[in-house]
Amino acid sequence: MTKLQDVIASVLRDVLSAQHEANLLTESLAEQYADAGVMNQLNLPAVTIGDMEITFRFAIASDGELQGKSPEDGIQSMDVIVDADRLALLPGHAVHSVTLTVSPQESIKKSES
Repeated sequence: MTKLQDVIASVLRDVLSAQHEANLLTESLAEQYADAGVMNQLNLPAVTIGDMEITFRFAIASDGELQGKSPEDGIQSMDVIVDADRLALLPGHAVHSVTLTVSPQESIKKSES
């Protein structure tokens, strides 16, 4: 079964990874522009991932009861169904949704001295 926390963590990890890849590409282009002597003539493209809302649709696949030993942190993870085809087969009252708003924090920039 899929854990809701794993689904959300995976999406957030992918967002961070996408921003990182965009940053690496911008850095590479800056080096190429500098090497070609056109740094002052061209605008350096950059991508910043801003605020976004992500809505997750899911159905609870387990009864939520702790089975056996409780986890170390005392928080039971929830087994969920997230596959769109499987959700479509369920009655509407069994499908839940949660919307998360992801906002970038003030970035920390390291300056070299």
